[in-house]
Amino acid sequence: MQIIIISFQLFLCLALLIAASIVTLRPQMFKQLENIIPKTRWGRIIQASFLWIAFITNVAGIPVPFLVFFACCIAFATTIPLVCRAAHLNVAKLWVLPALLMILSVLVGIAKPLGLKVIALPKADELPLNICSARIIKTYDEGLWFEGIAAGEDGTLYLSGNRDIDFSRDDYYHVAQGELIERKPDGSEHILFKAPKGNTSGVPFLAPDKSIYLTSHGETSYIWRINNGNKPVQIVQFPKNAWPNGLDEGPDGMLYSADSQLGVIWRIDPNTGRFEEAMRDPLLLARPFISLAPGANGLHFKGRDLLVTVSDRTTLLKYAVDEKGKFGKSTVIATGIPGDDFAIGQDGSLFVTTHPYNTVVKISPAGERTIIAKMEQHINGPTDAIFGKSAQDIHTLYVVTDGGAFTGGPKTRGQLIALEP
Repeated sequence: MQIIIISFQLFLCLALLIAASIVTLRPQMFKQLENIIPKTRWGRIIQASFLWIAFITNVAGIPVPFLVFFACCIAFATTIPLVCRAAHLNVAKLWVLPALLMILSVLVGIAKPLGLKVIALPKADELPLNICSARIIKTYDEGLWFEGIAAGEDGTLYLSGNRDIDFSRDDYYHVAQGELIERKPDGSEHILFKAPKGNTSGVPFLAPDKSIYLTSHGETSYIWRINNGNKPVQIVQFPKNAWPNGLDEGPDGMLYSADSQLGVIWRIDPNTGRFEEAMRDPLLLARPFISLAPGANGLHFKGRDLLVTVSDRTTLLKYAVDEKGKFGKSTVIATGIPGDDFAIGQDGSLFVTTHPYNTVVKISPAGERTIIAKMEQHINGPTDAIFGKSAQDIHTLYVVTDGGAFTGGPKTRGQLIALEP
């Protein structure tokens, strides 16, 4: 599919080059097309200028996908006068080039809407500041972007990260490879798991038996079980188009995962790998076509209540779950926070990471929202957070980041940050 789209981009660039050259140079071989070219000198200059701008921006859009949608809009608008003149003259031969330009502009713009998605990102509310102390624990190597974190009672941290992600594509995972890093309290690290090429590492969950469960997204999405010293086991293979993201254990001992694509909460038996839809809700879906942010994303249980961030809708929802596993209707806990994932404090406060918005937001039990860390506290692309679980770090909020990959590109470095809220 990507090859087809790039081919259309190249055809559009070629058609724009031909059209711009015809209007500028008026070659004899295209004399018939002079009928759709403006008659006045200034009209030709304006038409040619816009065609050259459309050509240059579309060429620039090949290596810079963000530009493509806007370049196609320029090309479409520039073609309208040519189409109108061709329609007025009603000569079939005069339709070919203007129609080709218009059709290719529409097709490429629809296929590459990244620019539209970026400007349509949901707006975060402006919140008061209550900044806490922060320190960088480690900055990792270029191209390693973190997605999730789990903590053990012995002070060990488990960091899920990815390499070679391409946010310019819908299938951003197409050459990515996920991994899971174990970091001991003394700072030593080793890689516990590497996902197959084309699959990311999502969110890890550390079970009471020390097994680690990890969501993984690609053309096919999975949940892996990783036991130190044993071969990783793929316990679940989800249906096509599923996107398992946040992961936690429910009060019934089952695993629950938020699906960022389908608006579903999956229930998974960790012993058998059997899975089912526990709940489906339109409020968990992202906006169609224009969304860059996911729908349902981070997920954690707080007693018998399931809490879920919906990134693209800037909401944090709560669902009561009864003893039979039935979900009640959603309650909105907070709005105006485009949350990725979150941690739960000892007093019940929520600490929400906002990924490209570069903040960590605290939501108190009373619903008060404050920003406790931002770029000045090294919060650059925060994706997940968790409080330590050992006696030494129980008050430390660990935050993992992708180093600002949305704007910084492939050379950004993920970080592990410690906050003291």
